[in-house]
Amino acid sequence: MGHAVDHAFFSGDASLIIRGETLDFDEITRSLNVEPARCLRKGGKVSVGGKKVSKDFWMYRVKMRGNDPVGSLMQLLKELEPNIGYIHHLSDSGYDVCLRMYYQSELGQIYFEMPNELQALIAKFKVRLEFSILSWGGAV
Repeated sequence: MGHAVDHAFFSGDASLIIRGETLDFDEITRSLNVEPARCLRKGGKVSVGGKKVSKDFWMYRVKMRGNDPVGSLMQLLKELEPNIGYIHHLSDSGYDVCLRMYYQSELGQIYFEMPNELQALIAKFKVRLEFSILSWGGAV
């Protein structure tokens, strides 16, 4: 009989999110050299709950592999690091730029560590880091 962790469901992702008035989606995509997972204009509806966004919204996402939530964040930052100057430019220009880590698990207790290398890389981006964690509270 295996341990509950071996059979638990995990999912998650890490994202770069940019919000602002009249975002130039094509310029952002070209400058960051990645394809967005989602772009919405002000007033557009998000897929969950149908809520309308109050500003233009551009998001790039890296899906989590296995049950390592910080691995997707590290991959996201490594992919974006060559264009960190453009991210600083957007943030300095008044756009709302953030990193978000989303993690979902069936386990009641969630634990992960952020290695020093990852913390240093996050700091280089000079934007806030958001966490969204959902636990089903011991469903396994």
